[in-house]
Amino acid sequence: MILNSITHKARRDYLCAFCGMTVASGTQYVRAQSPGGAQAKKAFHSKCYAGLVASAGRK
Repeated sequence: MILNSITHKARRDYLCAFCGMTVASGTQYVRAQSPGGAQAKKAFHSKCYAGLVASAGRK
């Protein structure tokens, strides 16, 4: 999976939509829709999003 197109540098702190921990400002994060159809884009740690996509594909 290539995350370059949806990876951003955080300008402020966000909460990861997967693990609930802080994505600190200045770090790389993924802004994307949750796998499964949610319409709003949310912030994820890159590793959290990769794991979420991988687990969604196992079904």
